[in-house]
Formats: sequence, C-alpha cells, structure tokens
Amino acid sequence: MEKRSQKLLHLFGSIIAITAVTLQLWVTLNAREVSVLHSIIRFFSYFTILTNTLVAVFFTCLWLLPNTKAGLFFKKFSTTTAITVYILVVGIIYNLLLRHTWVVTGWGKVADELLHSIIPLYFLLYWIFFADRKALMWKDSLPWLWYPAAYFAYTLIRGTITHTYPYPFIDVNKLGYPQTLINCLGVGLVFYGLFLLMIAISKKRAPLN
Repeated sequence: MEKRSQKLLHLFGSIIAITAVTLQLWVTLNAREVSVLHSIIRFFSYFTILTNTLVAVFFTCLWLLPNTKAGLFFKKFSTTTAITVYILVVGIIYNLLLRHTWVVTGWGKVADELLHSIIPLYFLLYWIFFADRKALMWKDSLPWLWYPAAYFAYTLIRGTITHTYPYPFIDVNKLGYPQTLINCLGVGLVFYGLFLLMIAISKKRAPLN
C-alpha cells in the first residue's frame, strides 16, 4: 500500500510539473514578439523553468523508471534534498522579490501559481513526509552549489551576448557588474543557508540505528 501511495505521489508530481511548464511555454509562445526559436531559448533561460523541468524529470523518473540509473539517482535522499532547496528558492525569491514586478492574468496566472507556489510547496511536503530519512553530511552542501553557480555563469555570459537578462536583480545593463555579482553572491548565500538548514533537519529526523 505504501509503495502504491508513493507511486501516486510521483504521478501527481509529474503531472503538475509537466502541466505547469507546458502551460507557461504555451502562454509565452502566444505572447511572443520574436521568433519561436528565440522565444524557446529565452524561456529555458529562466531558473524557474529549468528547476520546474528538473522537478518534472524527478517525479517522472521515480514514477516510470524507479529501478533505472536515473530513478535510483533521483531516489537518493541527497538528490531529493538538493532539488527541494532549488525549488524552494524559486518560490522564495519570486514571492518576496518578483511577484509585484509584473501582472499576469488568465492561463498565465495559473501557470505562475503552479510554478512559483504550488510546486515548491508540494515538493517541500514530499521531502518532509515521504522522502527517505537519512542523516546527511555537512560536506554534501558544497556539490549542490554547482547548479545555481552554473546558472549564474550561463546567464551572465549569455547576457554579454544578447544584452538581456531574465531577472532584474541580475540585470547588468541596469545594475552594472559589481552590484550584479553582489546580488548573485547574496542569492548564493540563500542557497547555502538552506542547504545547511536541510542537512541539520535531516540529522534531527534520521532514524536511530
């Protein structure tokens, strides 16, 4: 029964994540002012989209491919914890800093809430109640930083070419490199602080041997 419940959780997680990303892509393409290819490249240049896509892959692999290399990788508590932090940062940064910067309506509003509120909350609840309980090590936090670090590096490099940036707090055109790098460091510290918090929680919640 427990295994069946897990499968249903993975199925539902896969459905809402795929729906959210697909719906947002549809909204984006319908409102595009540039070519389809350019719109798609810009679409996947958002950390929100990349991370929700990662969530979709996570749940889909656990649902359909649990015993493959991919499924076993995503089943690892360390992997689950890292993705939990990534998607939590999506929700935290958006709801604290970005929600007021633009107005979305219609299907865009539905996608917006799924991507930035519903899915982060769902993944956090999944981590708390259904992920394997294991005490993580403090050193686990350092490898987890590669994903946000790689994203910031890609965004800054791409920005020097296109002169466009996905988020206002990393917009070199308006802020300049010094302030942008400070902002990147600040967000990086948010990631690292959450990593340490999750590791501390894992140590408290780990079953006794």
